[in-house]
Amino acid sequence: MHVLEMKNIRKSFGTVEVLKNISLNVEQGEVVAVIGPSGSGKSTLLRCATTLEQVDGGTIEICGRALVAESDGKVVFADKKDLAEIRAMFGLVFQNFNLFPHFSVRRNVTESLIHVRKIPRKEAEEIAGKLLSKMGLSDKADEYPCRLSGGQQQRVSIARALAANPQILFFDEPTSALDPELTGEILKVIRGLAEEKMTMVIVTHEMSFAREVADRIIFMDEGVIVEQGPAAEIINNPQEARTKAFLAGY
Repeated sequence: MHVLEMKNIRKSFGTVEVLKNISLNVEQGEVVAVIGPSGSGKSTLLRCATTLEQVDGGTIEICGRALVAESDGKVVFADKKDLAEIRAMFGLVFQNFNLFPHFSVRRNVTESLIHVRKIPRKEAEEIAGKLLSKMGLSDKADEYPCRLSGGQQQRVSIARALAANPQILFFDEPTSALDPELTGEILKVIRGLAEEKMTMVIVTHEMSFAREVADRIIFMDEGVIVEQGPAAEIINNPQEARTKAFLAGY
């Protein structure tokens, strides 16, 4: 089943065309890594898939439900009710954590469950407790983000994204804001999610991690998908000259 289906996605900022008629599918349980140079459109693609940016054209479906449709050349977005339901199907982990600094770790995880999903507080706190334990953060539940390392903050972000039991998780350069010694702990968490068959799309610059964890790698450059295929094949034996040039730097 296609968990994510994007067709003919177009996006411009002013006169700069950032995404040029991109199409891709992500299957249930699949891990897709998106790689490419800065400015290639990787993060914009992710932001369009999660409605943080509005596309200029094309269609997006999540679990078969239309997030964005196109009719007579016009983009039509899901109505407010459907949009809320579809958004609940995915989680997004940002590169800069985006935690609420004035909330405790526990409250960062429970806030949307209680106020958006309308889950009773006791149940939400039970969900948060299990996820924080899974992230190795049980002893940090009452701390505030400023008291945590970058790696710990990112693990809280992942717990928050998992709290709503999403069908797909999106990661936008999840280790780029971390010191090298903290990167490993986040990659370990993502590796564990992959082993659990969590459907994920990961924008990353960690090539060895992409080769190890991803089922498929998509290489983007200048707003288009240049090449895609099984992770090991793309990393070890790229076919396109632009892919080869990019990977030669790693």
